[in-house]
Amino acid sequence: MDKQQRKRFIPVAFLTFVNTIGFTVLIPVLPFIVDQYGESAFTYGLLLSAYALFQFFAAPLFGSLSDKYGRRPTLIVSQAGTLLSWMIFGMAYFVPNFQVWGYSLPILVILLSRIVDGVTGGNVSVAQAYMADITSGQDRVKIYSYNGAVFGLGFILGPVLGGYTSATKYGYMGTVVVAGLISLVTLFLIYHYLEESLTEDKRDRHLDIHLMSELNIFKKAKEFTGNAVVQGMFIRHAFFGFGFACFTTTFTLYLKDFMGLMAPQIGLILLVVGFSAVFNQIFVVPYMSRKYGQRFTFHVGQAVLFLSIASVFFKPKLFLFALLMFTVNLGMVLSMPTLKSIITSAVSEKKQGRVTGIDESIWAGAQGLSPIIAAFIYNELFVSSYLIFAAFILVPYFFLGFGPKRKAS
Repeated sequence: MDKQQRKRFIPVAFLTFVNTIGFTVLIPVLPFIVDQYGESAFTYGLLLSAYALFQFFAAPLFGSLSDKYGRRPTLIVSQAGTLLSWMIFGMAYFVPNFQVWGYSLPILVILLSRIVDGVTGGNVSVAQAYMADITSGQDRVKIYSYNGAVFGLGFILGPVLGGYTSATKYGYMGTVVVAGLISLVTLFLIYHYLEESLTEDKRDRHLDIHLMSELNIFKKAKEFTGNAVVQGMFIRHAFFGFGFACFTTTFTLYLKDFMGLMAPQIGLILLVVGFSAVFNQIFVVPYMSRKYGQRFTFHVGQAVLFLSIASVFFKPKLFLFALLMFTVNLGMVLSMPTLKSIITSAVSEKKQGRVTGIDESIWAGAQGLSPIIAAFIYNELFVSSYLIFAAFILVPYFFLGFGPKRKAS
């Protein structure tokens, strides 16, 4: 990465960091917030699903808006929305706890905040398109890997911040304040330091954006029907994204129920994920991609992810579970940067926002559907459920094989 790329990448890296914080800071905290207000496991799944489902609809819209109007203004607006979502979340702390429509009022306020954050979380697709704008070829895998390392840092700090700030006398309000301040700093950096990456001549000014069409992810995906590479990777992402999301939805329940861990302890377990993500993204992914190619690296990542999730069936104790978290992360970091590089390399510059928007929407859709489905399967089958979660990763290989050898024209 040269000096100019580094200068343009840093504000976007902060955006990735704050989005990761916004998700991971709640991982060790949210089950206890739900318990605090006397709500059920279904409510826990609902709060997790709300963010991802609204991101599912918003990501393609933000991607298209950035193709037409530029990355910078789209990122500024969306990041302001993320800050607003944390302000709404904080309001729940001061709302009286009484029932509305069968739910605690503070929980409904938190649900609203997750919806707002999910809508503005569509900016992930714009950040991915921005990185595609400023790179090409092997550099693209590298910058996606560096961005994944930033994600890893968020995984290191987020759960620890969430666990320990919620353990003070102020409860989850401390968590909200910290996350809100990080969002504010990120908004400041984007506004003052982010340079536009999509010049006027590369913008799709003739793109006709209709809200209902943009929300129809399946109709938008048809735009790439003739591109076997993009279509194949979309399908793979849907299946392994769902399997991985089922794992992330339930592993905190596994740690809480099977091992009796509390929020601060779960936060420390997630340090393993964060540190391994940074190491794997900076060193392993660029090496594997450079030496063996993007496609081979992607398929290796899928194999590692399948084996790691399936291994939970054997009820690993704390140390072995921490090792599994490392290998699950390894599988993901081998898969995600290479997938994103493959799909962005398979389309023109004017379609970067749209293709990354659809891809992020697929990821968000998997995360939105998984909490309720995974929680049900987990409650019925316990550790056997992880064999089912892992099996989703293999499904595309039965009807796609290893995919086309070359980029579609």
